[in-house]
Amino acid sequence: MIDRRVLRLPFSFRALIWSVCFLHCSDSIFSTESLYPVEHSPQKLTPLMERELRGCFEFFWEEWNDDPNSPTYGMSNGDYVGLNRYSPIPIEHQGFYFTAVIIGVERGWISREDGENRIIITLKTLKSLKRINGFWYHFIDPDSGKRGWKDSHNIELSNASAGTMLLGALAAAEYFGGEIEKLTYELYEAMDWKWFTNPVTKHPYLACYPEDLPAKIPSGINKDGMFGGWSAYSEHIFLYILAAGAPRKEFATGADSYYAMKSYKGSYKGEEFVMCGTGAAFTYQWTHAFIDFRNIRDKLGRDWFTNSRHAGLAARQYAIDNAHRIKGLGPNSWGMSASISPTTGYSGKYGSHPIGAGHKLLEDGTVAPYGSLSFLPFMPKESIAALNHMYKIPGLVGKYGLYDAYSYQTKARGDKPWVAKSYLGIDKGLVLLMFENYSTQLIWRLLHQNAFIQQGLQVLQFKQTLPIRSIEKI
Repeated sequence: MIDRRVLRLPFSFRALIWSVCFLHCSDSIFSTESLYPVEHSPQKLTPLMERELRGCFEFFWEEWNDDPNSPTYGMSNGDYVGLNRYSPIPIEHQGFYFTAVIIGVERGWISREDGENRIIITLKTLKSLKRINGFWYHFIDPDSGKRGWKDSHNIELSNASAGTMLLGALAAAEYFGGEIEKLTYELYEAMDWKWFTNPVTKHPYLACYPEDLPAKIPSGINKDGMFGGWSAYSEHIFLYILAAGAPRKEFATGADSYYAMKSYKGSYKGEEFVMCGTGAAFTYQWTHAFIDFRNIRDKLGRDWFTNSRHAGLAARQYAIDNAHRIKGLGPNSWGMSASISPTTGYSGKYGSHPIGAGHKLLEDGTVAPYGSLSFLPFMPKESIAALNHMYKIPGLVGKYGLYDAYSYQTKARGDKPWVAKSYLGIDKGLVLLMFENYSTQLIWRLLHQNAFIQQGLQVLQFKQTLPIRSIEKI
């Protein structure tokens, strides 16, 4: 029998789904006919893992604009929570928020009706905000709903932020159906991925300033305000999937964009992997929070799941090897990644070797807990050990679980570390998704049954591998 959700779609979407034979065969929220099925291997969380997961959920659920008269009504604010400072709303944060609602409903923390109503409000607000060729500016001012930060001219149009939002919305569309599904597909249909792709190099542009230029004009910017490129392996793999699976053929890109991506290999203490230029932990986690790569490979045979495992093991070993010169690092204190900084406010220069592209690591002892915790599906024993250790660090646990960062080397007071008494949505979001996917594979299963995600993976020539690989048991 055809899934009743398919019948609620506009004809154009139904036709697309039927044409590629992505029909559901039951009324279950999980399809058994996915071209890229997710192995369901439930794992029991420890009480401390449950505590951190619940804290991540409550962060997203409570930091929500409940003012119906506000132009950002329903948006979840996820930057610098706890610091009592101006904080614009990141578009990507909404994607993590959508998945938090799904998890909250599934675990019985909120009602299905409350969760569904909230997401509808947020999607309607997103639809009302200014977009250019379907894409939003990276940050939105919470008071005006316009391009936001104190200096709005420095805020770029972002494909990565919009794409992350869309991934969460697609998961919600699968879970709730109905109006959420309709609104999500309307947003997706308007996104011109080909416009955001360099026609010569085939690389997605890094960002765009289509209306005015920032104070510091990026090098190589073209007449349309496009500049840079996602040219080498990084956190952006999901962009190729969304672009290839786009509902409108004239807006979609092909496999040539994905295979134009450069892969630079590095190694550390026997761990070899395709590396990201910055060395930041999150670059090996971001796409994996939404897409399950355990059992799929591209036509070149690349195993992105194992790649991230090697990167995580290397990051941990780097911390162990440098514990003698950087106070606070060690086997359970590792995973340096972009985070709040005691010296610069926020920095993307935290990471581990190997790195490339001429980047220089900022090594002032700052550790971001999410950096190690979000490696959970790849290396559960090591991540859980880090969680247990970090919950014992003085002052590191707050209202929503672990704070964003700590350092025993900079601004520390004796044996008490400096702690960033704040939360960032993207960091809590990665922990939320990795913990849930490790435990139930919920978000993975939802997205892998989505017709557009399946189409994207198919266009990029990903193949299922056998035997099926499950989550490593602890």
